[in-house]
Amino acid sequence: MVYDMDMSSEKKPTSKKLLPEGWRKFVLKSAEAKISKQGNNMFVVNISDALTGYSEDIYLVATEGKRWLLKELLGACGIGRGSDNKYTWDIPDIIGKEVAGLVEHEPNEYINRNGDTIKTTIHRINSFDLVTNQISWDNQ
Repeated sequence: MVYDMDMSSEKKPTSKKLLPEGWRKFVLKSAEAKISKQGNNMFVVNISDALTGYSEDIYLVATEGKRWLLKELLGACGIGRGSDNKYTWDIPDIIGKEVAGLVEHEPNEYINRNGDTIKTTIHRINSFDLVTNQISWDNQ
């Protein structure tokens, strides 16, 4: 028997790493406009921790009234609002930029495939800023 399988979309599962709390430097690697499961406009941005190289996707809602984290990220990339209060930007404007991200820990609970309740700690990036405002060369 001959098997003919397209495996171009197969990827190794990502393992989550717990980054230390505090301000950390990140590099923006990629971004894509998408629609969330709830129907909200959003951007999926892949960021890489500058010190460890660990990368992950963050989800930035782009729906009015919920865009505060996207606004902070744009500001951290040096993109400000115009005289009309609008932010005019494109994805290539943020790729490769270094930003400071505030990492905070929070408890997480889920049920695994065996039906067991698992309690862990995860990190979230809850704020962005200019690297120069938050990270000096000796505390990266």
